[in-house]
This record gives sequence, structure tokens and C-alpha cells, in this order.
Amino acid sequence: MKGLIVLFAMVLVAGAGEAQAEAKYKWKMTTIVPETSAFYQLFAPPLANWVKELTDGEVEITPYPAGVIAPSLRAHDAVIDGTAETVQAPPIYLVNRDPTNTFFGPLPGGMGPDALMHWYFTEGKDLLAAHRRETMGLHSLPCGLGGTELLGHAHKPIRVAEDLKGVKFRTAGAFAHILNEYFGASTTVVPGSEVYGMMERKAIDATEWSGPSENVIAGLHETARYIMYPGPQTNAWFMEFAMKKERWDDLPDRIKRKLEAACRLSSIDTIIAFDALDIEAWKKLKQGKNEIVRISDELITQIRNASREWALKRAAEEKAKGNPWMERVAESYFRFYDDWLNHADFRAVDIKAD
Repeated sequence: MKGLIVLFAMVLVAGAGEAQAEAKYKWKMTTIVPETSAFYQLFAPPLANWVKELTDGEVEITPYPAGVIAPSLRAHDAVIDGTAETVQAPPIYLVNRDPTNTFFGPLPGGMGPDALMHWYFTEGKDLLAAHRRETMGLHSLPCGLGGTELLGHAHKPIRVAEDLKGVKFRTAGAFAHILNEYFGASTTVVPGSEVYGMMERKAIDATEWSGPSENVIAGLHETARYIMYPGPQTNAWFMEFAMKKERWDDLPDRIKRKLEAACRLSSIDTIIAFDALDIEAWKKLKQGKNEIVRISDELITQIRNASREWALKRAAEEKAKGNPWMERVAESYFRFYDDWLNHADFRAVDIKAD
């Protein structure tokens, strides 16, 4: 697969010449995590490298970890106010500003990596770009794909819906609302950098953050006895790469095409790299001191159903307030997802039954 990716990149730049041009566009890119994070190492520098290679050095991106240009939860604002030229961040932290972002990433109980990549690179990318341009003055590309996360680390086991009642749970995006409204949890939203300390001093009972590899880097397995899997709150997720729409519009078409190609290549690279790291980390966690708890199939279904009910309810509320975007994106997302669920059953599934 890696060879195919490199071959694709070579085809894209064929005929461009071996010598790289002096950079015509030099952009700072803010991100949402510290430099030690796999989110940073697997997404930000590799994207900058792809962009430089595909544009023959015409575009030079310098990535910055969270806190250097902007804090995690304000990454998009750094581009809007001109502090940074570009941002690479997940849409999840924008859900409270506009719940339309629920569908851009990630919808709890939503699509897995293969389905989500199909949706994004057919219908989703155009909806994302149009939504960002109209509501935030940005132009955005899907740019980096991650896989299924863990439900979380906790001081008590969570197996069924009743176990979530009263739990102080760190999460983000739509899942925070769904846990509160449907499962009786008490949620808090903080950046990933604060999670370890909150779990260690038991300011929260449970936290979700990412998949096995990133959670190990964050040391979350050291903070609580129980690790719950899978994580239906995040079956898959995308980063986006965004800049002011005027900046994008002023670019030559050839640069636009190469930036789009760089983001597609980055999306393939990141899911491959993350899956490999997650499998290795999961093997180690299962051999460690934590108690590994598989949540019930019933809870997975309840989260998926509650998520759809919440999203459609919010879409109707947003439409009544004059915002048609959530309903528009929901129609595309659920139509595609239902088609995938109902008619992709011929595909091989490589998960061993418990």
C-alpha cells in the first residue's frame, strides 16, 4: 500500500522537474495537541512534507503544536483572526458553535473508517467546504483519517447504560450532550493535555480521548484500573485543513489540486499508521495491569440510536432558527450510512468474535 501511495505521488508530480522552487507561499499551521502526541507526529509534519513535495517547494507549511499559536479549543480562531494562515484540527471542538459539525466529526455511533472515507471524498468534502465558507469564512479540506477509539479509562467499570448514570465523564462534541441527555452522565470538556491530571486526582470518573496508542502516550492507563472498548462515540474521525477562503481563492488551480492531493495522501497515510500503532498498543494494554472491559452490544446500539435521535432533533431546531445546514448534512450522512449498513454486507469482516 505504501508503494502505491508513493507511486501515486510520483504520477502527480511527474514532469514538474527535480529542482524545487523557492517557496512562494509560507504558512504557519496551528494544531490541537502537543508535539509528543501521535496526533501531531502522524498528521502535521507528514502533511507539511506532502505539500512541499507535491508543490515542488512552492508551498511551505510550518506546523506548530497546541499552545504555541493558539490553545487547542481555539485553533480555528487563529486562522480567522490572522494569527496563523492554516489550521489542522478535528471539527469536534466546533460542535457547540454549530451542531452541524457533529457530522463532520465524529458522529457518535457513526461510520467506521472505510465508510467515512467514502462519504467524505464523495459528498462530505463538498458539504464541508461549502459550510465552512458560508459560516466561518474558511475553505476546508478533509485531511487525515483516524480509526475507532476506546470508550475510555475509568475508576469503575462501564458495561451497560446504567453504569453511566452519574458518572463524571470527560468527552467532547455531540457525545457530551448525548451522555447528559440520554444516559444521565455529568460531562466536562477539556483539552487532552488536562485529562491525565484530572483522572489522577479523581476530579473525573472516566475519560475518553483516543485510540490505544494515543492513550498510552498520554499515560491514561496509569490513571485508572478499567479500560472500556470499543468506543462507539468515535468509530472514525477526520482532521480538516483550513485557511481563509480568500487565501484559497487566490491560489492558482494547480496549487489547489496539489493541496487536495496532499490531503488525500495524508488521509491514507494516517489511517494506516494509526491502525498499526493502535494494534501494537492494544496488545500491550491487554497484557498489562488494567482490567479490560468490553461494553455490551446493547450499549453500542443505544449510543447509536440516541445519537441519531439527538442529531435529527437538533437539525430540526437549527432549521427553525434559520440554519438549514445541519439538516442538509444529516440527509447526506444518514442516507449514505444507511445504504452502507444495509448493502455492504457482502464485504469481509476481519474482526474475531469474542
